[in-house]
Amino acid sequence: MLPILILIVFLAGSSEAADTEVKSVEYCIVGAGPAGLQLAYFMQRAKRDYVVIERASIAGSFFTVYPRHGKLISINKRWTDSSNTEYTLRHDWNSLISDDPSLQLRHYSNIMFPQKEVLVKYLNDYKTKLGLKVDFNTPVASVEKLARENFRLNTTGARNYSCKVVVMATGLPNLRKPDFVGAEHTVGYDKVSVNASDFEGKRVLIIGKGNSAFETAQHIYGNTRFLHMAGRHAVRFAWSTHYVGDVRAVNNELLDTYQLKSLDGMFESESIGISRRSTGEFCLQPPEGNPSDGLETRIKEQQYCYDNIIRATGFTWDADVTAPLGQTSTHRKKYPRISHQFESSDVPGIFYAGTMTHGLDFREAAGGFIHGFRYTARALHRYLENRRHGNKWPGTRRPLMGLIDALVKRINEGSGTYQMFSFLSDIVLVDKDRTSFTLLEEVPSHTLHILPRITGHPVDEGTDVIVFQFEYGKNFSGARADTFHERRAGCDIAFGYECNFLHPVLYHYKRLPNRQQMFNESLKTNNLKLPEPHATLHLMEDFFTNFRQDNHLVPLVAFLESALGRPLTPPSMEQCLRLTLRHGEAPEYCTEAANRWSVAELMSGGRGATGVSRA
Repeated sequence: MLPILILIVFLAGSSEAADTEVKSVEYCIVGAGPAGLQLAYFMQRAKRDYVVIERASIAGSFFTVYPRHGKLISINKRWTDSSNTEYTLRHDWNSLISDDPSLQLRHYSNIMFPQKEVLVKYLNDYKTKLGLKVDFNTPVASVEKLARENFRLNTTGARNYSCKVVVMATGLPNLRKPDFVGAEHTVGYDKVSVNASDFEGKRVLIIGKGNSAFETAQHIYGNTRFLHMAGRHAVRFAWSTHYVGDVRAVNNELLDTYQLKSLDGMFESESIGISRRSTGEFCLQPPEGNPSDGLETRIKEQQYCYDNIIRATGFTWDADVTAPLGQTSTHRKKYPRISHQFESSDVPGIFYAGTMTHGLDFREAAGGFIHGFRYTARALHRYLENRRHGNKWPGTRRPLMGLIDALVKRINEGSGTYQMFSFLSDIVLVDKDRTSFTLLEEVPSHTLHILPRITGHPVDEGTDVIVFQFEYGKNFSGARADTFHERRAGCDIAFGYECNFLHPVLYHYKRLPNRQQMFNESLKTNNLKLPEPHATLHLMEDFFTNFRQDNHLVPLVAFLESALGRPLTPPSMEQCLRLTLRHGEAPEYCTEAANRWSVAELMSGGRGATGVSRA
């Protein structure tokens, strides 16, 4: 009887396995949100074997629910002073990158902060118009490691996947779990009523002081008797920190009713407890084990009681899918811990895209938001192209005389370095004979020490490396920083390093830094962005972010010519004649320039048609 039972079980298992199709794909992208779609676009354009696996029936399903009260806080700036698409992306916080000009959110809404439904429609149009390959209604239950560096994605549907590379792009779908006494008496941000009249005349407490908390307060504070907000720390305002994930002005009207004495207010406490009274109201309990907390004294003197308590303490990633593989390391218990190549620190071959990569630039650049991770998704794709297919990071190779023009164009138009300031850099590799250069765009700055491995471009002995990135002033960002003081702008051309607002910074390295230099703790201690170079140039900030003026070009040319030891603007014939007489032969750059000299310059004795030397 026992052998028969074993045979029955075996056949049942075989039948179940036979019913489940296994699809073999090189790249499995989990999640059809904006990051998954963006990466899919680059994969499709490169003709890679990929599929996006999405649990819902549409793309961008997160935005059918969030933000709960409908209004996005990402800027939809439709008009700029340029028609250049790359430049306009500096001020478009919602659109994904594509070669279809109709796929820009400004064509979907004329509102500065659109409604979430607009973004959902946009994302699904993006998927459809570009023909991206997405398998909908396919929730991924787990990922397991197979032999030969493959992975198996098990789903709750009729199809599983065998993948060589897995990219998790599922965002931050889970609310933080409450860890305080009486949390059962609260309502989470995901379940709170969006009908403001439900709070008519009520006393309301919101636990949390981030954007979801302020969004909720903005929606209901006009209906409440009073509204309080509580959190562990004082509010961090985006205009002080220059971090777009901190509290934005679009939802902060409660600050007026707090500071202008209209009953609403905020307070801080390291810990909090809630109890329910027989009257049905919910009251705060003094924090346990923290006698220095000022809230304890205030609670003893006056009851803090409410009719409704809302919990809005932020989101975190879903670790369940990759947990069986050992992906346990986290950043701030919110993001998976990953390398600057966007690969899991625990499981090689598992990569991350979108908001899940924000642990690398948290509270700094925009990597947790569309206008940031559209570029990090492209960086991930470029890295995978080099690592798996031998395709070098895209680079522009030009004669050295074109370096000034190339850098000025990128400084004034590039959107990836602008949005991902201090995180993505343009890197110039000057050949050791100093006759040509290669420009690599939007390389993760913290991979500088392994640049050849990341990009596929060799950095030989004698190669000069110029790194350009945008930075804010050293002491101009912080939770308590006064960014509106009267001396906030207007630094001098000779002291560009004292500029406060976002401005271009160039670093010259005669050799690449090593890993120890790259991640030395002293960098963070001294608020430095990159290891000490051979020379640094801070260009002046500009009110219009126009860095083409003489007070930018003159120091830029001087810096580069000093770094490379040769002129980077075409020399005049007169200057070349003098050098030839002095050294017995013409420098190579004079030979190059001879083809550019005009007839007027030749007739004027080498001083140019105006009689003024151009050198």
